[in-house]
Formats: sequence, C-alpha cells, structure tokens
Amino acid sequence: MDITKKCFLIFILFCAAGYGQVESKSECNAMIEKGIALMFEKKHVQSLEILLEATAIAQKNDWSQQEFRAVLNTGSNYYLMSDFGEALEFYLKAYEIAIEHLQTKDELTVLNNIGILYFQESNLPKARDYFLKAYELSSTDINSNKHGYYAINLALVSNKMNKAEDASRYIQEALPLVRDQPEIEIMAKMALAENLFIKSNYDQARERALTLLPQLVGDAHADNRVFVLLLIAQIYERQQNYQLALQYARRARAASKSLENREDVYEALSKAYISLRDYDSALRYKDSVIMARDTLQKIRNITLYENNKIKFEIQNYAHQLSESQLLLQKERRFFYSVVVFGLLLFVLALWIFRNHITKQKQRKKITELELEQEKSKRLLAEKQIREREIGIKLEQQRLKNELDLKNRKLTSKAVYLSSRNELIEEIVETLSANAQVKAQPELLSQLKALSKHLKNNPQFDSFFSHFEEVNPGFSTRLLALHPNLTQQDVRFIMYLYMNLGNNEIASLLNITPQSCRKRKERISKKLDLGEGKSLAVYITTI
Repeated sequence: MDITKKCFLIFILFCAAGYGQVESKSECNAMIEKGIALMFEKKHVQSLEILLEATAIAQKNDWSQQEFRAVLNTGSNYYLMSDFGEALEFYLKAYEIAIEHLQTKDELTVLNNIGILYFQESNLPKARDYFLKAYELSSTDINSNKHGYYAINLALVSNKMNKAEDASRYIQEALPLVRDQPEIEIMAKMALAENLFIKSNYDQARERALTLLPQLVGDAHADNRVFVLLLIAQIYERQQNYQLALQYARRARAASKSLENREDVYEALSKAYISLRDYDSALRYKDSVIMARDTLQKIRNITLYENNKIKFEIQNYAHQLSESQLLLQKERRFFYSVVVFGLLLFVLALWIFRNHITKQKQRKKITELELEQEKSKRLLAEKQIREREIGIKLEQQRLKNELDLKNRKLTSKAVYLSSRNELIEEIVETLSANAQVKAQPELLSQLKALSKHLKNNPQFDSFFSHFEEVNPGFSTRLLALHPNLTQQDVRFIMYLYMNLGNNEIASLLNITPQSCRKRKERISKKLDLGEGKSLAVYITTI
C-alpha cells in the first residue's frame, strides 16, 4: 500500500475516534437485550424508547436481524400492556422482515406470537389460522426443533373450538417430540386431559389431570395449576360428584394469582353451589363473576389510557430522535469539511518527503532482490542435496534387492539339497530293505557308504561360504555374543536365519523333526533366552 494512502487511513480513523462512538451490530444487539430486560421488568416506556432507537439504527444500516428483533419485542411490549392492536401491528411488521430477509425460524416465531395474541382475544378461528401456518412451516423446515410445540398450540385452540378429533391428532403427534422439553410436555398433557374431557372420557381425563397436579408447583405454574383444578372440578360436576367439584373449585380460587382467570374460577364456584342447591352462595359468586369482569374491564381501560400516554411519550421521543439525527447530520458535514481541509494539509506535507521515501523504497527493493537471489541459491543447494540423498537411497535399495535375491538363491539351494537328500535316503532305505540287496554284503556296504557320504557332503562347506558372502559377519557376531556354541549349533542357527522349517532342517541334518525341535530348545537355553522369547526372532537382531 502506498505510504500516502496509509497515512490518509490513519488520519481518518483518528478523527472518527475523536468525533463520536461508532455504531456496530454488537452495540445494537446490546441495546435490544437491554430493552428486553426492561420489558420483563415491566418498565415499558424505557424499553420502548431503547427498542425504537435500535430499530432506527438497524434500518439505517440495513441490519435485518437486529431490526426484526427490535420490532418483534416492541410488539411484545404492547402485548404485555394488553394493547393487542398495537402489538399486532408490530408483529406484522416483524413478519414482513422475516419473510423478506431472514430464516424460517424467525418467521415461525412471529406466526406463533400472532396466534397467541388472537387466542388471548378469544378470536379462535384467527388463532388457529396462524398456529396452523407455524405448524405447517415447521414441518417442512429440517432445522426446526419446535414442531411439537406448534402442534400443541393447535391442539389447545382445537379443544376450545370443540374439534376434539383434530386436537387428539395434534397431541399424539406432539407427545414424542417434546419428551426432552418438560415445560412443553406439561402443556401437551394438559391439552390431552382437556381433550379427553371434551370426548366425555371423564375417568381418563380425571386421572391425567390428577397426575399433572404435583408437577405444577410454584408461581411459574400458577395459571396452569388453576386450569387443571378447574378441569377436575368440571369433570366431577359432569359425574354429579358436586362436593368434590366444589372442593377443587375452591382450590382453584386459592391458587389463582391473576385477575384474568378469576372470572372462570367464580363461574365454577357458582355452578358447584347451584348443583348443591346453595343458591345464596351461588348468587354471591355469580355477582363476583360480574365484579371480576367489570374490574378486568376497568383495568384494561386504565391500561389503554396508560398505553396512550406511552404512545404520546414515544412519539415525542421519536420526534426528539429525529431532531437529534438532523443535528448529527449537520455535525457530520462540519466534520467532513474539517477532514477534507486536514487531508489537504496532510497530502502537502507528504509530498515534501515523497522523493526521500521513493529512494528508501528502491533501496529496500534492491535488498529484497538480493535476499531473493540468496534464497534461490540456498533452495538450489538444498535441491541438489535432496537429489544426492535420493540417489543414495536408490543405491541402498538396489543393494538390498541384490541381497534378497542372493538369500532367495541360497534358500532355494538349501531346499534343493534337502529334497535331494530326502530322495536319496528314501532310495537307500528302499534298497537296504530289499531281500536281494541284503543277500549281497558288498552292495549293502556301498549303500551304507552312500548314506555316510550324505552326512558328510562337501557341498555343505560351499553352502556356508555362500551364506557368509550373502550375510557377511553373521557367524562372527553370533560367536562373539555366544562363544559356547558348537559348529553344529551355528549351522542350525543359519538354517533358522534362512526361515527354513523344522522338516527341512531335519532333512538337511539327517535327523528327525522331533530331534530338530529338541535341538532348538537346547540352543535357546545356551543363548539364555527367557521363556516366551522366540529363537527365530532373536537371531534376526544379531
């Protein structure tokens, strides 16, 4: 890179660092995480301000993932504030971003959120439509591990719509998929208990619901516990066991933590008292139903009023943010003007030293060429050394091949001698056993002489000479290590060194294979070989 360009880049980075904080994806993600944390702390105004700013930064930089998360959690803020209209608007914006720029998992998240929103509004057909979209999309996505969860959502809404068979099918599909997800598995079992109740399988439904109760402990499971207790109360009411129905309705009242399910609890208590003909208590809880409904409506109206205030504050914040951006643009224009002026001065200063720098670069280039030439010479020398090493290795391989060839010839010769001796001995034994030959003492004595000649064949001396030529110094090294060996022991070890078998050695030495094995054991003891150590293996190391 040219020195002018290097200095120009350094100057730009220096000025930018002094001008202000650089925006990055990690900073934007940190803002979104902070907004989410504030949302769960129910500090919705602060959360919405941060998420709105993060959305603006993400849009400006075309960061689709960050924009999606900011918009989605903005909708979640409004959902938690019960402003479902605003929540739906932001969810739909997030859905558009996911379809155009992101992966299937992000699209599934938004579809599920919209389905839950419609479910809370009791708009069951709409909720089912969005849950069904998420279910179908997750079934085609090989990376989706939440297909069972979407199936459970469909089962719950199908139960509410009295589509028991559809709900049962979704539950059976979901149960094997959620076994390693305890929280979701509990939802599946709740849906199954409710489904059995809808199908009038009261005993099975009660058994399932009673099994679930011990698992629903703590505030996190309060709403689920109320749901199961009310379901058991309904089952006992259908079975005309009104006392137990009242008992479980009261337990649901004690477990109820939120106002949203209080209406259902009072309704269950009212029905239980009517069944027991305690009309005063029934009327009192019926009034409580109306009071709970009015209180919930009042809270929603207050929430709506608070939401409107928050919207006004957010709009005001957005206006301030817009003005801040305009001011930032003006400051940037001034900054760019300063940068351009500074660059002109910088380039002028660089031009003064350009000739000096050029000479330094030329000297450096010459030095590099000299070093490159030296390197080439060194590489050439290394190449020549490698070629000589390869030649040496080839020569060693050639000599080794010649040695192997001679050993093979020597082995062939030994085997030939062994075969020849065996043949002659067989002929001698056959002739000696012949009655006519026994009758001729002179011929019998000649056969004995021939047998004796086999044991003292002078060709063995030439064989040992040939062995020493092929394996020079072997017998000398062997005797140096073990001077107590006899000449017969050395000859026996030579045959072993040539990989001859017991039968072949026995034939060459004119002894039996059993004697050959005994001689091998005797020689092993002479060599002080330990138990389990092979004589054949040992002599290959000499």
